[in-house]
Amino acid sequence: MRRLSALLVPLLLLGTFSFSVQLAKHTNQLWAQTVYDGPFEGLRAVFMGNLAGVTHDSKGLVAGLAIGDTSLLSDTTKEAMKTVSLTHLTAVSGSNCAIVIGIVFLLLGRLPIGRAVRLVLAMVSLFAYILLVGPQPSVLRAGVMTATVLVANAMGRKSSAMSALALCILILLVSDPWLAVNFGFQLSVLATVGILQLAPPIAEKFGSFMPKWFALVLAVSIAAQLMCLPVLLQLQPGLSTYSIPANVLAEPLVAPITVLGMLSCLVGPVLPGLGSLLSWLASLGAWLITQIAVNFSSAPKATLGWPGGAQGIVLSVLVAVAAFIALKSKLQRLRFVSSLSLGLIASAVFGSCTAQQFQAGNWLPKNWSIVSCDVGQGDATVIRSEGQVALIDVGRKPAPVKTCLRRLGINHLNLLVLTHFDLDHVGGLDGALDSTPVDTAIITSYHDDRPAAFITYRKLRAASKRLIAAGTGLSGTLGGFAWKVLSPHLGGAEAEDSNDGSVTMLFQSAKLNVLTLADLGEKGQMRLASESATWLGGGFGGVPLVIKVSHHGSADQYPELYEALKPQVGLFSVGLHNDYGHPTKRTLDLLTRSGAQVFRTDLQGSIAVESTAEGLRVSTSGQG
Repeated sequence: MRRLSALLVPLLLLGTFSFSVQLAKHTNQLWAQTVYDGPFEGLRAVFMGNLAGVTHDSKGLVAGLAIGDTSLLSDTTKEAMKTVSLTHLTAVSGSNCAIVIGIVFLLLGRLPIGRAVRLVLAMVSLFAYILLVGPQPSVLRAGVMTATVLVANAMGRKSSAMSALALCILILLVSDPWLAVNFGFQLSVLATVGILQLAPPIAEKFGSFMPKWFALVLAVSIAAQLMCLPVLLQLQPGLSTYSIPANVLAEPLVAPITVLGMLSCLVGPVLPGLGSLLSWLASLGAWLITQIAVNFSSAPKATLGWPGGAQGIVLSVLVAVAAFIALKSKLQRLRFVSSLSLGLIASAVFGSCTAQQFQAGNWLPKNWSIVSCDVGQGDATVIRSEGQVALIDVGRKPAPVKTCLRRLGINHLNLLVLTHFDLDHVGGLDGALDSTPVDTAIITSYHDDRPAAFITYRKLRAASKRLIAAGTGLSGTLGGFAWKVLSPHLGGAEAEDSNDGSVTMLFQSAKLNVLTLADLGEKGQMRLASESATWLGGGFGGVPLVIKVSHHGSADQYPELYEALKPQVGLFSVGLHNDYGHPTKRTLDLLTRSGAQVFRTDLQGSIAVESTAEGLRVSTSGQG
């Protein structure tokens, strides 16, 4: 009998392995067919239709925690959660699967059925839940790992969590090798390793001087952050200063929100009123989480800089490895060396961060006139005169432009210009509009039927007192500046695409001129040059000119225009290590030949220009 058992166990494990490989390989097809053609489409639709909450974001977070649907979360809240490393809450993971299995076994335990039947029903429930939420990498990792543990326990074998994780990784990578380079899968695996391996020794150390329950909560957050550090730094510009306190405060709220959300999803088709009530109750906790995210992300120094490039990646890997050795090694000398290495790395990095933060806190001159905000690969230019403020474009994401406006002390916009509807110019609109009223908003008159155009138009209609479509000749004042629109002509008939139809503007004063070229390409710049008699006349009369260089410094420039204008300063709003090769050497050389000083946000951070009696003075915040 023992020989038969010894033979059957490997065969059963091999069968489970083979079945799981095929299951994982075809889950995407099954999910697409079942969700869009089957009952799960209706169940998700009913749940989303019944959702109720104290705020729009809170009910959106309930959907994220229950079924992984984040479509109702605003961009501002998403960015806030990312800043404080709470995004993982909306990714269905092992805790969700554990809750599902726990509820199923609790219900099945009251029925007179055998272990094998309970296992089958639990596996069916788990598979149904995966189909409901969708086969994202974190879901597949959690589902396959949970299934492995269930099968092992049902066979009477001791289940090691690390062994289950290893088998899970093997199954999924055999099924889809490309998961190895998927950030979601990497974070899911690394976080699980951290919780399983590092959380217990950290909790043991903390438990000596704090309550054990709190030590465990703190240890889980620290362990996951440590192991995920090398990947997290590829997704965000630096270390999240408040990630640990934010996670410690948010984690106790996750389980009740998830349970109430899942119950709402299940009862919604039968009792929609009860479903709405359950989701509303869940939203109370979700609202607290959104407030935790927003408040921590808005706190001073919410992100600390970290070295970029290969150096930053190597340092982050060294930190994770050294922490692992320091906590797990049985050799005292090795633990000492690892702890010393951690201390040296921390001292070097945080010493550099302190210097950067000191520079960032003291870079802004009191009488600045122009600031090119560091919003990554995108545009956001602030112009100020006599207490009035204009913002031209808002970058791709809400958080960077919101942070920039807060650092500048801007709480009211007299003029908001969105030059065209590419996402790197309008995607951050929520961040600019958050607690910042707008008097006049200007958008391009070039016809654009993309969704971003419609969404932007709708938001501006609601947020601004006056909305104007730009056309050549449109003019106004901003403090001591007189501004005019140079392109496109009203209706944008001459424009070949959205870049060609982007709004370009000239701001003129007695001390300073500013030309913002948006994403206007060479053909559009040639049109500007041909019409220069209407806006340039005999030149600027010795008043210095600052140019916001077109299209992040792409090669699509008209050299003769820059050479004729002879700007004193050229501002490049561009993202570090962007995929477009911006700014190009051709354009950098062009600005230099034209006599301009070149400043770029990817290398120097936000850039402020001040007009003084001695001429233009430029200050930079520093990268990161």
